[in-house]
Amino acid sequence: MQLPYANLQIKHQNKEAKNPLILPVHLICNTSDEEIYSNIRINSKNNSNWVKCEDEHNGVAILCGSGPSLVDCLDEIWKKQHDGGKIFAMNGAAKFLYDNDIMPDYQVMIDAREQTADLIGPANHHLFASQVHPKCFEIVPDAQLWHLQVGNIENEFPEYNNAYALIGGAASVGNTATCLAFAMGYRNLQIYGYDSSHKNAMGHAFHQKMNDGDPCAIVSFNGKEYVCSLTMKLQAEKFQETSRALQESGCHIEVHGSGLLPDMWNTPVENLTEQEKYTRMWSYDAYRSVSPGENIVETFFRVANPEGKVIDYGCGTGRAALKISEKCEVLLLDFTTNSRDDKAAHLPFRQVDLTEKINYNSDYGLCSDVMEHIPPDDVKKVIENIMESCAKVFFQISTVPDICGEIIGQQLHLTVRPHSWWKKLFVSFGYIIKWEECYPSESQFYILRKE
Repeated sequence: MQLPYANLQIKHQNKEAKNPLILPVHLICNTSDEEIYSNIRINSKNNSNWVKCEDEHNGVAILCGSGPSLVDCLDEIWKKQHDGGKIFAMNGAAKFLYDNDIMPDYQVMIDAREQTADLIGPANHHLFASQVHPKCFEIVPDAQLWHLQVGNIENEFPEYNNAYALIGGAASVGNTATCLAFAMGYRNLQIYGYDSSHKNAMGHAFHQKMNDGDPCAIVSFNGKEYVCSLTMKLQAEKFQETSRALQESGCHIEVHGSGLLPDMWNTPVENLTEQEKYTRMWSYDAYRSVSPGENIVETFFRVANPEGKVIDYGCGTGRAALKISEKCEVLLLDFTTNSRDDKAAHLPFRQVDLTEKINYNSDYGLCSDVMEHIPPDDVKKVIENIMESCAKVFFQISTVPDICGEIIGQQLHLTVRPHSWWKKLFVSFGYIIKWEECYPSESQFYILRKE
């Protein structure tokens, strides 16, 4: 079962190679589909206590993951529970909290592997996903069952006449628990131990044997590097999307502690690099609802008549590249890794900052709705970099202010200039304008590099 999206690359530099070898990594579930659906059928048939949606209330949900920073927050967690909050402990965090004199109100589990049963710990109530191994329900027969919203899960249910909820979030037990708490009526979520990165070589606040050997990667965010497992990287990124959707639905969310996920959540947008700003933007469905490049592919083919490989500079959702791939080989470049739609994830992709030298070459290129996003001081450098890597490039450039930046309180179109300004700029480089078109809100140019 493929997780929500695959956006990880591993770089390997051979000693004699000019450029690093970049390998895309597709994350898959740690349990086969057959076993997951078998667990769902067995557990759903044997347990009639299914979680359903509850009315909104004023309760506080204290969600506790197993990240290393959980150790530093125990007093704060105890106080919030003492003040009436309810603790939702993920997996082994339940036993860890209990061993530190904090009784969890709920233990939440989702992993379908049999060894997950070893993580069952003390709690007043247990909330097990229907996909957990049946052994978990054998150990805790009165555990409440809930359903993760994946695939055609309802096809596996027995006849059930009562109300029930399908819980979204995916990617990890921590992300899904935020949606589970929401379904149970909580609108104040206090989050601890969601580090999604290591601290002093420790991935958890305690040793968790079943995670020994998990592959890790170095992940950069806003100029800082983090060591995290591949699944934790996915959790940190997916959390941003899920939790902002919960905010829009009326949730108050505070993320405590330290690590990749808390830093991604708590860094004010005005302090983000351009790259991280767009990583955040692409987590909003509204931003990806329109793909301008998709609408100009026919014009690109008519004007440029490309033969051979095409580079899509600033590919965004990848929808334009998908159309191009029907006729030509295509390489997608973007400086964020979460912009592409799932349907475009199989196409060759490289994470590239266009303000730096581009180490990929082609005879033909498409650069749609990118240049207006470039800071004014970098515009000339970006054009030079693109044209040095590609001899013939079709540009579409928006000439009006953006309308989506307000989602995060930022202006996205940083270089808004008329058609004449862009034309003059291309000519100043000595490039040949083979074709051009001026529209009320965008300009199109087909530019050739002088050899």
